Amino acid sequence: MSSAPIIRVLIVDDVQESRDNIERLLSFEPDFRVVGKAARGEEGIELALRLQPHVVLLDQTLPDLDGFEVAAAITARAPGIGVILLALDPDPDMLRRAMLAGAREYLTKPFSYEEFVEAVRRVGRLANPGVAVSVPIHSPSAPERSVRETAGRDGRVIAVLGAKGGVGRTFLATNLAIALRRRSGAEVTLVDCDLMRGDVGVLLNLNPQRSWVDLARTSGILDGELVEEVLTRHASQVRVLLAPAYPDEAEQITADRVREALLELRSRSDFVIVDTAGGYEEVTLACADISDILVWVFTLEMTAIKDTRLFIEFLDRLGYKSKRLILVLNQVNHVAGLSPDDVEQSLRFPVGVRIPFDPAAVIRSINEGTPLAWEQPQHRVVAEIDRLADLLLETKEVNEQPATTRRRRFLPRFGASAIVR
Repeated sequence: MSSAPIIRVLIVDDVQESRDNIERLLSFEPDFRVVGKAARGEEGIELALRLQPHVVLLDQTLPDLDGFEVAAAITARAPGIGVILLALDPDPDMLRRAMLAGAREYLTKPFSYEEFVEAVRRVGRLANPGVAVSVPIHSPSAPERSVRETAGRDGRVIAVLGAKGGVGRTFLATNLAIALRRRSGAEVTLVDCDLMRGDVGVLLNLNPQRSWVDLARTSGILDGELVEEVLTRHASQVRVLLAPAYPDEAEQITADRVREALLELRSRSDFVIVDTAGGYEEVTLACADISDILVWVFTLEMTAIKDTRLFIEFLDRLGYKSKRLILVLNQVNHVAGLSPDDVEQSLRFPVGVRIPFDPAAVIRSINEGTPLAWEQPQHRVVAEIDRLADLLLETKEVNEQPATTRRRRFLPRFGASAIVR
């Protein structure tokens, strides 16, 4: 018998029958407690701030305010509360609006009981994992805890993110992994988490004989030896977990499985570099949750700069107070009409690395499957990627020091504004 923290839940829905049905579903789980119910948005905000639940189950359509407004109001004033938005519309734009409003999950009705319970428990753990009150339940502890307790190493997970295709996420992730290995001799694992369109194998000229699909086919907690078996070793000695060969196979891989695999790889690596899909997909958000450092890649296009500003605000609203964010400006050139300094001033956030524009060299390396960091380590593009690798190596050293010295060394390097608050 083990114990699990009680997850306190507030229900906000204007339909009495819906409120009752949700409460009935929650009553089947011994670690869920409904602490309040509201029929209007303003009432929901007031109860959330007063009761401080771990999770707010929030209907998108309310008589006074819409769900996005309520979510934004709650998370702005109490970022530790996890909001799950319940909606009828599966439109990706609605999901994006929900995430920008601060929601941790977006469930489309009708949803299954298992999906519902899993979402509440996941958001509840993230909202307040240190709940003191607990009740006994007959179930194993969370997979994340089981994996973490068997950790042999204490690696760092670095998620490489970007709002859309074409900004250079995969190019940077691939070359960064090789640069870290080359400059430190560390055990580096590169993970392709763009599960439907992953191109890490293309950039490294690797055939996906083993991939995420092999991990998806297993049930229960992942076995560490199995995780090792599905990795492919590149000539640079970087280990690679490849995306599925076919897009439809991605449906077999859940966000929870991704979290579990990344935690297992962290315990077996010095660095885990994660290439993600664009936007705010569930798997991408899972990668961000697990990561120690977020590397956001963008270009000098106005749309990319706008997306970067939204991402910084998005992190603030989700309450990623301990996350370290490094901005990487890719394809820097003098014909875009904007300078990196202009971008920094607009974002009010430092750009940590500025990669120069050299399309001929980059495209050739992609087409040949020979990363620049491996074949041309002296190239000017690689020089900036090496600088990013050195920042990450220094950050790892800082975080291995006692807490009394860690903060003083970290802040001067990136600047106080480089830590997402």
